[in-house]
Amino acid sequence: MKKPILSIAVFLLSFFSLLISLKLFWNLGIYVDEYGTSPSVVSGGEFWHSMDWLRLFSLLLLCIVSFISIFSTNQNKNH
Repeated sequence: MKKPILSIAVFLLSFFSLLISLKLFWNLGIYVDEYGTSPSVVSGGEFWHSMDWLRLFSLLLLCIVSFISIFSTNQNKNH
């Protein structure tokens, strides 16, 4: 009983973290467009801009893996 609840909690936390990060990234794009600068300047350099992309990608992977684990846990329970 605890394992599916834990898997669902991890999925929800990762999903909400992804949504927050996407909104912050969207706001970064709006700021860059309005003030005529670049995302690298706002992020603090090319390295940190790459880390922003890596954060979004890793949160997306975490959401996918945690979503899959919810259903694989339920399938193992049935067998």
